[in-house]
Amino acid sequence: MGFTALARSGAQTSDMEAVRTDDLSFETSAGLVSMKMTSDLQTIASEWRAIEAAVYCTSAQTFDWARAWSAHVLAAQGRSPVVAIGYGSDGQVQFLLPFETKTVGGLTVLRWLSQDHANYLFGLFRLAFASALSKSDLSRILNEVGRWSGASVAALEAQPFDWGGTPNPFGLLSHQPAPNSGFAVRLGDFETLYCERYKKRARQSLLRKERRLWEAGTLEYGWAETTQEKREVLETFFAQKATQFAAMGVTDIFTPEARAFYAALVMLPEDSPSRLRLGYVALNGEILATFSGTVVHDRVNVLLSSLADSPFQRQSPGAQLLRHQIEEACNDGLAYFDLGVGAARHKSEWSNEVYPLFDSYLALKPQGLAVTLPFTVKSALKRTIKSNPRLWALAQTVRRTIKGGHA
Repeated sequence: MGFTALARSGAQTSDMEAVRTDDLSFETSAGLVSMKMTSDLQTIASEWRAIEAAVYCTSAQTFDWARAWSAHVLAAQGRSPVVAIGYGSDGQVQFLLPFETKTVGGLTVLRWLSQDHANYLFGLFRLAFASALSKSDLSRILNEVGRWSGASVAALEAQPFDWGGTPNPFGLLSHQPAPNSGFAVRLGDFETLYCERYKKRARQSLLRKERRLWEAGTLEYGWAETTQEKREVLETFFAQKATQFAAMGVTDIFTPEARAFYAALVMLPEDSPSRLRLGYVALNGEILATFSGTVVHDRVNVLLSSLADSPFQRQSPGAQLLRHQIEEACNDGLAYFDLGVGAARHKSEWSNEVYPLFDSYLALKPQGLAVTLPFTVKSALKRTIKSNPRLWALAQTVRRTIKGGHA
C-alpha cells in the first residue's frame, strides 16, 4: 500500500499555472510527442473514433460513450471532460486519455471519465508507443493534464495492467491492488465451454429449471429492438435494480442523469461500439432478468444486469439468460464475453479468465497529499473486506441494518 507525489515545487507549479496552453511538445522515450488538451469533444471526434477502432478497448474508451456521459452527467453537474491527446512526430495519434474532474474536500481530483459507471478504466495507447514509455514520461504527461485541469490529485481506479496485449503505461506509476478483479469468458465451441464450466449435474439442474419455466407459459429470450421495447426494458431494469439495491441497503447509483446517459447509449446507431444492447428473458410478457452490454471489437462487455423479485427466481432465470447469451456470442464468432468487475457466483461459474486491477492515488500538487492517503486507505480496506468472506458477509449485514433499520 502506498501513494506517490508527482507534485512539482511550489514555484514550478505557480509558473506553469500562469501559462495555460492547450498544446505543447516534449521528448519521451517513445520519441517527440505533441500533446493537446481539450474539453470540446467534437473537435477531436474523428481522431478519437480512428484510435478507438485501431486500439483494443471497451465501450468506456469510445467517443460516443464520452459524448453521452458529458452531455447527460457532466453537463448536468456543471462539469466538463478533460481529454489529453498525443501525436507522434508523423502526426499520428499515439494516445488519448479521457478524464473528468470532481471536487473532493475542496480540491480538484482528476478521474477517468465515467469512473463510477465503467468496468475497466484506461487510456488508448498504440502498442509500440505504450511499450516504449517510461515512468518519467507518464509522470510528465499526467502532470501536464493536472496543470491544465487544475487538479491537485489523480484518483485513477479499476485499471487493468494490459488490455488486448497492449501494456497499460499507468502501471509504471505507484499503485495498489484494486478491491475487485475483472471476470471474462474466453469463448470458443459452446458445448465444449459449457461442459468445462458446468458439471453434468449442474447442466441437468439448469435444464430442469428451464423446463419448469416453459411449462409455466410463454418463455422468451430476446433483445430489445424497437424504440418502445428499448424504453420498456431499460425502465424495467432500473425498477428491478432499485429493488435489489434497497434490499442490499445500497444507495441507487442510477440517478436521473445516469439514467439519461444509459438511455442515450441505447438509442445509438447499430454500428456504434458504444451502443447498449438490452437483453432479457420474459415469461408471459413479464421480464424476469436482464443482461445488457456493448460489443466492442470481438468482445461482449456486460454493463447492466438485474433480476425480478419473483416466485420464478428459484428457476434461475438470470442463469438461463446468461447461458443463452454466451451461446449466441460463441455462435457469432466473438472472442470474449466479459462479465465485468466484482465477484459474483455467476462470474465464478463461467469465467475462465480473471483480470487483476489496480488503483492509483497520486498527488499532482503538494496539497494533494492530504487526500491521497485517505483514498489509499479506503481502497485497501475495501479489498481486505471483500477478500474475506466473513468480513464481507458482516459488512453486508451492517449495511442493510444501517440502511433499513433491521438486519
